[in-house]
Amino acid sequence: MNVELYPMLLLMVVAWPLLLVIPALYLRLLWPCHLAIVPALLLALLPGEATLELPWLLFGTGFAIDGETRWILAVSVAIWFAAATVAKPSKRDFADQRTTTFFLFTLAGNLGAVLATDLMGFFCFATLMGYGFYGLLIQGGDEAARLAGRRYLIVLIVADLLLFEALLLAAFTTENLHFEIVREAIAKASSSPFYFWMVLIGFVLKAGIWPAHLWLTATFSSATRSTALLLGGVPVAMGLLGVMRWLPLGEHAFNVSGMVMQILGVAAVLYAVLRFFTQASVKSLPAWTAVALTGLFIAALGAGLADPSVWRQYESLAHPFIASVGLLLAALTFVAGRMGDTRQSPAASSQWVEAMSRWLARWMGSVQRWAEDRLSGFQSLWCVSWQKILKKNLRILDWQKTMGFMGGWNARITMFVLLALALAWLAV
Repeated sequence: MNVELYPMLLLMVVAWPLLLVIPALYLRLLWPCHLAIVPALLLALLPGEATLELPWLLFGTGFAIDGETRWILAVSVAIWFAAATVAKPSKRDFADQRTTTFFLFTLAGNLGAVLATDLMGFFCFATLMGYGFYGLLIQGGDEAARLAGRRYLIVLIVADLLLFEALLLAAFTTENLHFEIVREAIAKASSSPFYFWMVLIGFVLKAGIWPAHLWLTATFSSATRSTALLLGGVPVAMGLLGVMRWLPLGEHAFNVSGMVMQILGVAAVLYAVLRFFTQASVKSLPAWTAVALTGLFIAALGAGLADPSVWRQYESLAHPFIASVGLLLAALTFVAGRMGDTRQSPAASSQWVEAMSRWLARWMGSVQRWAEDRLSGFQSLWCVSWQKILKKNLRILDWQKTMGFMGGWNARITMFVLLALALAWLAV
């Protein structure tokens, strides 16, 4: 491809969806949502690397495409095409026109955040993406979707305030806000712990990482089909990408902060697994998978933050992992939606969907029964062993009479025991 056309294509990836936002333009086009993704599709398919610097935009921002960024861009294009196909907007319905507008705003923000090379560009495009996605959440949904949208809006405002403060701190530390330069400058600055916690909390809120997962699980269960397909590739994937690009990974060892991130990630994985076993259902599978995968990613980032050599060794796996998270969550959301359609109208669904639904239901039921048996046996062994020791050495105290109350809390007790074992393993 011509070297001069590559930077123009980089600019068109973001500018073309923003141009199509104008109703007078997209109402005269067929499939405007699909047409808006065409430049991003071309950029993802064409080989090579390119960089575009725009000193006149957002105090000097830029876009770039390389081998690592192409992973996330390609998955984003696939998810957006699937969501545009499922949405099927109508030109004559005013509500569908608003949905198309929010769709295009969110698309432009998402693609701009993927290609941005500096903090300012990423923050602005991620903010555009977030508020556009809020419009998609509440558009065409029921009361549950609007409630989930209000939760997401509150989280989004708090996260943007924290990230804006971190952006100001980075601008005070260095005039050049490119990711590599900011990481080097922040790693040496005395204000790095404050910057670290603002960035971490901000992106934990944006991505719905445990314990800020309530809006994410509510959205998976209440959003429309097309919006639910975008959850993994838009807020979740961009939150993981942001925390990876903004934090000073590979520059300096942050032992305490890295340990906290590993604890947070392990706790998120254990919480997601136990919650899924206690309420095993096909509909909740994408939500708890998202919580578990984001927790696993945060734990891995914590290991890289504590030991820079670990991050430099496995840094190349971060972008494929984020792309896989978005693609897997979109696939699970699609399968869960098809299985829900099977239960509502079995005659209208295909035979392979019915067979998969029955197989997955039997598998989840068997796993749930196995987990309940193991948890009950573990709790019984725990209680009997301690009661034998106490009867031999101590008198039975009054508070021991309340042990029967803990019988229904087997999952929670086991979670904390497993968390303690995991922390002990990490400490070693």
